[in-house]
Amino acid sequence: MEKVYASALERLLSQGVKEDALMKNLMTHLKARGRVKLLPAILRSLKVAQIRNTVTGATVEVARKEDAAKALSAAATHGITADKAIVNESLLSGWRGRSKGVLVDQSGKRALTDIYQRVVKV
Repeated sequence: MEKVYASALERLLSQGVKEDALMKNLMTHLKARGRVKLLPAILRSLKVAQIRNTVTGATVEVARKEDAAKALSAAATHGITADKAIVNESLLSGWRGRSKGVLVDQSGKRALTDIYQRVVKV
């Protein structure tokens, strides 16, 4: 039930409804229905949705700052369009991109992990 309220609040906020009026109406509604105890769960659902929306945006990580332009170009060929590349020193080399829940990993770290897994299985 709290997810329904949270998605309705998100939709109304995206349509430009003012937060003060929205919260006042929400509280009036919850009190009238006897559902004020749902308020903390609604807030949690809103926070989860906010995090999910920021995470699902396209991101590109590179091992070195110098590789940013090349990685953004390569990621675009895979359908990942990000504004900038973030340096992730744990990658060793290459890049890693994420968009809409899909990860494209072209990093040295991934290559070494794949080699290790193939050697161990043999």
